[in-house]
Amino acid sequence: MNAAAFHVLFYAVIAAASPLVLTATFVVIRSERPRANGIAFLTGFLLGTAIACAIGLIIGQAAVERLGSHATIEAALTLALGLVLLMLGWRARGTLSKPVTARSSRGAAIMEGLRHVRPAAAFSMAGLLGFGGPKRLLLTLLAMASVSGADYGHVVNLTLVVLYIGVASVLVWVPVGIVIVAGERAVVILGKGEFWLTAHARELRVWVSLGFGAVLVGDALLRLFA
Repeated sequence: MNAAAFHVLFYAVIAAASPLVLTATFVVIRSERPRANGIAFLTGFLLGTAIACAIGLIIGQAAVERLGSHATIEAALTLALGLVLLMLGWRARGTLSKPVTARSSRGAAIMEGLRHVRPAAAFSMAGLLGFGGPKRLLLTLLAMASVSGADYGHVVNLTLVVLYIGVASVLVWVPVGIVIVAGERAVVILGKGEFWLTAHARELRVWVSLGFGAVLVGDALLRLFA
């Protein structure tokens, strides 16, 4: 169980480290309806993540039944993801010395749209973010593969799934929770966080990609050649 729990937590931390998700959360909780939109956004994000986990468990269980063990495939996918992150981070390093340009019109439109959404729209958009793009979805599938491969029983498996969802969603439920408890006072403080995050978004993307890419590659190599 220790190995499975470690890898579930490991993948969850990397999935959680998303400047885009944190920025979107800040924008939503500083919208015209901070509490209502925040709760809707959090609910949608958790639901999207849970759906991805359910799909991952189904795929993982099918792999166990067909292959008996899928540890090598899991390690190979981890290695591939780590190398992709390293490549993206390395390529993005060249942009750090360039002057900051205005956010792309598409990105600006999305963030501006989030400032005026209603709870239903916040829920839907968060559901897509929680389900994830390629990186987050693959991390979720890898985490659920670890759960399926360990198979310590329904209670332990469910605990590991809840652990993954909780950690992978930490950058959503913590800010939303602060707003729910503290109200308008928290919105002002979190606004400063959004400003800092926007100003340092490029650096964060680079170092998150390089740092977690290196860790993923190291973990995969240890499992392949141990």
